[in-house]
Amino acid sequence: LFSFTLCTNILKSKNELTNEELMFFLTGGVGLENTKKNPSSGWLSEKSWDEICRMSDMSIFDGFLKSFIADCESWKAVYDSAAPFNVEYPAPWNEKLTPMQKMIIVRCLRPDKALPAMSKFISEKLGNIFVSPPPFDLHGSYNDSTCDSPIVFVLSPGADPMAALLKFASQMSMDGDKFGAISLGQGQGPIAMRMIMAAMENGSWVCLQNCHLAVSWMPAMERLCEEMKPENIHPDFRLWLTSYPSDKFPVSVLQNSVKMTNEPPTGLKNNILASYLADPISDPAFFSGVSEEKQSAFTRLLFSLCFFHALVQERRKFGPIGWNIAYGFNESDMRISVRQLQIFINQYEEIPYEAVTYLTGECNYGGRVTDDKDRRLLMALVNIFYSKDIVEKSQHKLCPSGLFHIPADGDYEHYLEYIRTIPEQVPEIFGMHENVNITKELQETKMVFDSILLTTGATAGGGGGGGSDEALSDIVNDILGKLPADFDLDASMKRYPVEYNESMNTVLVQEMERFNNLLRTIRISLINMKKAIAGFIVMNAELENIARALLIGKVPDAWMKRSYPSLKPLAGYITDFLARYELKNLSNLE
Repeated sequence: LFSFTLCTNILKSKNELTNEELMFFLTGGVGLENTKKNPSSGWLSEKSWDEICRMSDMSIFDGFLKSFIADCESWKAVYDSAAPFNVEYPAPWNEKLTPMQKMIIVRCLRPDKALPAMSKFISEKLGNIFVSPPPFDLHGSYNDSTCDSPIVFVLSPGADPMAALLKFASQMSMDGDKFGAISLGQGQGPIAMRMIMAAMENGSWVCLQNCHLAVSWMPAMERLCEEMKPENIHPDFRLWLTSYPSDKFPVSVLQNSVKMTNEPPTGLKNNILASYLADPISDPAFFSGVSEEKQSAFTRLLFSLCFFHALVQERRKFGPIGWNIAYGFNESDMRISVRQLQIFINQYEEIPYEAVTYLTGECNYGGRVTDDKDRRLLMALVNIFYSKDIVEKSQHKLCPSGLFHIPADGDYEHYLEYIRTIPEQVPEIFGMHENVNITKELQETKMVFDSILLTTGATAGGGGGGGSDEALSDIVNDILGKLPADFDLDASMKRYPVEYNESMNTVLVQEMERFNNLLRTIRISLINMKKAIAGFIVMNAELENIARALLIGKVPDAWMKRSYPSLKPLAGYITDFLARYELKNLSNLE
């Protein structure tokens, strides 16, 4: 997300990218009704066709619609491709379009492949370093900090920085009495305050965990951080804070701190690699900490356990198809399971599969699982990855096709080399149909687009400028022209009175009243928007938020407060709203 934002801003400064192209890629354009007929409804969805029609209105795509209709079969080959961002487009568009303009076509035809297309785009423009996750560098962040600037860990599900912090403290000779940690919660504020005051005098480190849970104590912490002066504090003192993203976290502390995050890796390969690069597996003494005759069994089961950990993490991305409940499996679950595996292999002549399966499945990972079906699935997976076949068979297959298997025996570096050659994950390894990736990738694409719009929408989408005002005015007039009159509640109650034998009449009139409230909210906000564009009234914060949402094709929050639940974009929402209105219209009721 950061790399794409950086890349597009650089290209815009060089006039190699227009704001119109960027906004279309992120939103798919804004339009309420498409009268053109879909020429290939058998494979092209109506949503994609609408976006193609809106894309053709851009000057650079002049003539594209006519070319697309005339050569649908060639474009179907692009649509059917596993990597549509790597194939050649029908002439003359392959040579005519820039990389960003080609990504816009990918967004219209195959939105599920927009993220891989973005990665390729960033690699070509900035280099591979901008698409590879940076290492978790505590030492670098420590060097950037001072005694009066806190260091903030922004937490994410599945990542726990405490083990890395404790190891780093040991390396810096700040362990033992020189390191204090406390998990914030009810009644912990005064204790944390005493710890900080003592540490500021003697030069030790303090870590306050889970700041988002101590909302009431945050103002006191903010005052304390503001009063920190280098001349009054021991130079070795450091204040470490961990918190999930929260609007209650003090802004001043966030602004004056060194911030870092350690998100869980994406994909099976990166997940397994991260496990091998982390403590304790990265420790040579641990990796070779079993007798020579048991080394082969240990390293095979160790790889199998890391594969299992990556698998349960990645299943969360499939939503309810992966797990009924999204569990927060993290590094500590794997770390304790790895240590237990080594202990049991060292202490027993025969590997106690039943014991390690129970501890890993029922205790370490299963302790988080509350759904009975999820627990059944978890234990089935543990039994696959903790089996005699893993130890006794050479390069045992982990999936039917053999695409993933246990590597041949070797040292630590040998395993790292093999992990780096692991292919991209396929649904087969999860026991799912290959089309399951489409849903997951669409969700990821939507999340990334929404995040980019959230960070850049105020500058990229709304604001001043004649072009924005003109586009906004067109959208406002289009919606206002479609809005119907309010329901006549008096006529409705006369025609459908509340009777003992007709309970649905009550529901109908109540629904009409709710629709009237929503209809008035939409109408009044759009009328005020027209006045603000014309300069007759001030564009206040609420109208600015509505304008920003309309320009990126989203339903404004002010409307959703009065609306029925809906996840549709603006165009689909208005169409759905009018259809619901017609359903309740008296002239259509018999």
